[in-house]
Amino acid sequence: MNWKALSAVVVIVGIAAFVWFVLDRSATSEFNDEPTSALIDETNKPEKTVKQTLAVESEEDYSEKAAEVPEPPAAVNGSDEQIRAAAAKLSAPLAGWLQPSEQVRKWVSAVDQLANYRLPTKHLPFVYSKEPFLVIKTEDGLVNDPGNYTRWDSMISTVTAADPKSLAIFYKKWSPFLEGTYNELGNPQSFDNQLRTMIEHLLIVEPIPENAAMKRPKVMYQYVDPVLENADPLSKWMWRLGPENMKKLQDWLRELESYL
Repeated sequence: MNWKALSAVVVIVGIAAFVWFVLDRSATSEFNDEPTSALIDETNKPEKTVKQTLAVESEEDYSEKAAEVPEPPAAVNGSDEQIRAAAAKLSAPLAGWLQPSEQVRKWVSAVDQLANYRLPTKHLPFVYSKEPFLVIKTEDGLVNDPGNYTRWDSMISTVTAADPKSLAIFYKKWSPFLEGTYNELGNPQSFDNQLRTMIEHLLIVEPIPENAAMKRPKVMYQYVDPVLENADPLSKWMWRLGPENMKKLQDWLRELESYL
């Protein structure tokens, strides 16, 4: 078993992250936010597009490294233990997070969720423990405690430790398998399109002002500035990473994108 290659699929379809994700075997499943297929006009369904040639294929060592990547499984069912075992050899923390079942299905769905600026909060493919969100009380009101950023250090370090070039080579060979898994959702777009869209969405998020004022009208903390508070959930999550982790992740994504 080529555990490095198997581990790569866990990272590339999770990228980010690394955070939250959903999926099941049909568009009418409880894993979907809504039955997408029922909302699509079959006569105007957009054409699925998959980029056939990746930039990484022009690398001198592409053929050599591609030959080392194993063939994808014939079916998704029963692949969970393979993924966990492969992840354990690459990263003990990563393997420890991959406790839920249906790993590939949930990670593929993650890309779709993030591509649509959504941040799933149930049926997650991993368990990542972190401390509660804290704030600091100042003369001007509540602000984010900078210590919150360290909650995400382990996750971001684990994700960005993966070699972008190797992941791109792996993705090229596993693309048909991932497309087939994604098609179970019944969505009109291709997985390739959603992956690229997700990366773009993560890259366009900009840092927020330092010490942005916060409030707690009920249970959850909110930004006082309505522009920040009304931002999409994906942007808010990126802000919670902290400026250093956010830059580290975006730099890694830019390199990965350059190979795709």
